Amino acid sequence: MDRFKQPMSWKPNPELDFDDPEKNDWHAHYESVNDDDSGKDSDEFSIDDSARACFSETRNHFLPVHYTPSYNYPLIVWLHSNGYNENQIDHVMPYISTRNYIGVGVRASKAADAVGHRFDWHQSAFGIAATQESIVDSVEETIERFSINTDRIIIAGYCEGGTMALRIAMREPDRFAGAISVGGRMPAGSLRNLNLLRERRMPMLWQWCEENADYTDANFKSDCLGAMAAGCRVDVRQYPGHDEMDTVVLRDIDDWIMRQIVTSSTAAADSDRWNSSPTAYSSN
Repeated sequence: MDRFKQPMSWKPNPELDFDDPEKNDWHAHYESVNDDDSGKDSDEFSIDDSARACFSETRNHFLPVHYTPSYNYPLIVWLHSNGYNENQIDHVMPYISTRNYIGVGVRASKAADAVGHRFDWHQSAFGIAATQESIVDSVEETIERFSINTDRIIIAGYCEGGTMALRIAMREPDRFAGAISVGGRMPAGSLRNLNLLRERRMPMLWQWCEENADYTDANFKSDCLGAMAAGCRVDVRQYPGHDEMDTVVLRDIDDWIMRQIVTSSTAAADSDRWNSSPTAYSSN
């Protein structure tokens, strides 16, 4: 990631000092409550007001060049890889597109260092519930602040963030127009809202490098079976090398969104314009 240049971005709380541990001691709250690694998927957990206030400081927005409120932009929700933070969106968005999207990077719930720079996606029941609520809050805040097309919200992520992106997309199938995993596997565990998922037929893009250690025939078969059970429409793109964080991979994200999300939704809207209902001959 360091080989990418640092572009300009908009951050909601410029007073947050990442170099001062005393101003970031909120992450200890998640370390203590996330000690349970049971991995059970449950909706019994909720985030208290203090934790929700912390989450308001854990997202980073990326605005397109020549942003105008008169246009409803697609939104990309980006989930970083383990050991990084919400600022990863600054590195990836310029290579996806500098004009087509608004982006929001969301920080993972588990601190991975003592000073609050690096975070991991926690797979406990609380961690998943906290992540889901944080993402929903981030999307709603972005919609309130900027001009967003709510029918074109895409959730994407890199490595572990890609796995979490697929998980949240299947937990919130009505909220997201598509899901993208860059080098991350399908999430393990039972599927929720199975009938709704099959009716929704969530569009997904899986991007894999052929030398990725997780990209094995057995893993790929298992992931495909999970996607088939959920009725997802999956595009799989394979690349040479061992690391998916590449400019070619990121440009393909823009291509896929434009083809599968933007163009498809526009075509559907155009076709609905000419729909008619049956009329009795006596009514003419």
